[in-house]
Amino acid sequence: MRFFEDFRVGEQHGYGSVAVSEAEILRFARQYDAQPMHTDSASQQAQMTGGLIASGWHTASLNMRLMADNFLLTAKQGLGSPGVSRLDWVAPVRPGDTLSGRFEVLGKKASASKPDRGFVNFRFTLVNQHGTDVLRQDNLIMFARRDASAPVPPPEGTEIPPPAPESLGFTDAPNPAMARIGAMQPGLTLRFGEIEFTPEAIKAFARDYDPQEFHLDEDIGRATHFGGLSASGWQIASNWMRAIVRFWESEAAAGRFVPKLGPSPGFRDLLWLRPVLAGDRITYGSRFIEGRKSASKPGWGIAQHRNFGINQRGQLVFAFTGIVLWEAEA
Repeated sequence: MRFFEDFRVGEQHGYGSVAVSEAEILRFARQYDAQPMHTDSASQQAQMTGGLIASGWHTASLNMRLMADNFLLTAKQGLGSPGVSRLDWVAPVRPGDTLSGRFEVLGKKASASKPDRGFVNFRFTLVNQHGTDVLRQDNLIMFARRDASAPVPPPEGTEIPPPAPESLGFTDAPNPAMARIGAMQPGLTLRFGEIEFTPEAIKAFARDYDPQEFHLDEDIGRATHFGGLSASGWQIASNWMRAIVRFWESEAAAGRFVPKLGPSPGFRDLLWLRPVLAGDRITYGSRFIEGRKSASKPGWGIAQHRNFGINQRGQLVFAFTGIVLWEAEA
């Protein structure tokens, strides 16, 4: 059992390993991220990446499973995470890879408004069997304090600043047309569609990737600050990817222009702002921020966009700034 006070800035520990099979890569991709580079080794997209690769959301979910099995569940005092400040998919994960995790404590800060808890700032790294980093992730995790009545200690090490308020949402107008980089205007916002979080789906994802009790048991979830059976943050993010793939497919089927996409190097400033509980319906979307053409890859560019999810009550529950290889004007 580990409380907030038990983590030391600078400490480093391994947290297990996992073998990645082709069958699991395909299973995850077909449910959440059915892009050809994750489902078809013969596809043009897969050839760009040197063969079949795991979805980045799959790699992040596998990292969550390693954290849970070898670290969070034994600590017994974890209270969830408010978000990820930075995640880099450094190298592809391929069938047959074995991934090993290691964390470093970068900083810690007790909550001034809720003295029963504090935030620990971690850097998580996944390394494959060749010693190559495949994922680096910096994020806060909440832990219970051993004595909520004790004076609040000063912060230590580096900390993630609180997020700035932001306004994200949809209009009643139809989706605007997508375009290549060079033709899209900043602020273009797309609505991808709605996904309902059923109790069965929440528990199934949790069993596979995030088996913390508040994702598996309704009674335990109601007794926590979440207030009910809550979805894993990585399920919320993976369903964003599921929604965008479905949207791309529907646009193509309707004969509308769909840009070619390549792999993403990562994302920044991911926030889980409110719990997503059983029965919630999340509408996912994206706001284009900017794009720049690639000097080394003709016909391609880098797009940056703020992606988000809004629940049936109109509340923003999730947001992150994504970066992706995107088709560009010649």
